[in-house]
Amino acid sequence: MAKGTLEQLGFVKTVNAGGHITVYGGSCPDPQVVRAMDEASRRWVDMRELQKNAGKMLRSYLGCEDGFVTSGAYAANAMAAQAALSLARERRGRVDAPNVVIQACHVTKYADSFVTGGIGLKEVKRASESESFAEHIDASTVAVVYVVNEVDLEFSLKETVDACREKGVPAIVDAAVVDPAIRGIKELLAYAPDSVSVSGGKSFNGPNATGLLVGKTGFVSRARGLSFPNYGPGRAMKVSKEQIAGLMKAVEMAGASKDESLIDEWRKRTEEVRDSLSGIPHVRAEVIFPWKLNFPQPVPRLGIFIETPDGEQMADEAKRRLSEGDPRVLVRPTNDVVKAKNSITLDLRTVRRGEVRVLAESLRAVLSAVTKHGRRGVK
Repeated sequence: MAKGTLEQLGFVKTVNAGGHITVYGGSCPDPQVVRAMDEASRRWVDMRELQKNAGKMLRSYLGCEDGFVTSGAYAANAMAAQAALSLARERRGRVDAPNVVIQACHVTKYADSFVTGGIGLKEVKRASESESFAEHIDASTVAVVYVVNEVDLEFSLKETVDACREKGVPAIVDAAVVDPAIRGIKELLAYAPDSVSVSGGKSFNGPNATGLLVGKTGFVSRARGLSFPNYGPGRAMKVSKEQIAGLMKAVEMAGASKDESLIDEWRKRTEEVRDSLSGIPHVRAEVIFPWKLNFPQPVPRLGIFIETPDGEQMADEAKRRLSEGDPRVLVRPTNDVVKAKNSITLDLRTVRRGEVRVLAESLRAVLSAVTKHGRRGVK
């Protein structure tokens, strides 16, 4: 019998303990989100009006002045940078060697999202506690970027926004990973940056190829005017009417959820898996809470440590066996929270309640086999 389309494409039974990672598919939207997308697919709409109406909904749920849907947080960053460049040229005329300023510790693999249309990236480091961020902003600066990530901060978000206000340039926040989404976005908006970029396929669990750019009216409306469906630098970053409808349904659902109950459930799942691994020789499991970002997030992680001289090799072998098992188990591809090389990091936000026991059994079987005979357990 011929395989179905999904089987041919490689969809197999999988437990995702790695989190909302783009290379793992990003999201598995709620059926209500899928239904909204299906209904939208049967209707016609003016895309320009649709984006403006999305902005009105975002204002009511997030408390932002304005917003619109993008084809991901990366695209939101790119359009924020383009809006900043457009506004700088409007105010100053020609801008030689335009750049966005970013702390060197905030330069991640997504930093290229800001360097579109001839914009450069200017990395800065703090030399002393008394130093002002404003000292790094010059005539070529069109914006300053603050990235919510796992590194220690040098200049805080408040210092960043204050420097931007002093120098008259926009403050752009990359908050793709913020979770719970609405709570985190509101906390960031309280600092009054010009824009905040968020993923639609992570904490909102909306369509994977979506994102949001929200913030101040003047800045966001400029970015929207340069974005799809308008003609401009964002024309290629297309987002469909179905994706917009799906993401806005996901935002609506997030607005109705209770954050504390959600966080408590994440912790319970994480603690349950941790407890299931007790008694395995050379294995220690630790719940890490909260997620230690430069903008605090109430998200738990599970760090699994193999404490033997061959722990690094054993951790790599355990990851390989988990990825090839039945069901396949996905873990964090890099140790973004736990830096130890002898560790495996899990994010259970994407693990369904009914999958917790299956995950625990798979982990226990693999870790027991790998560590049972020391180095001989690694093939």
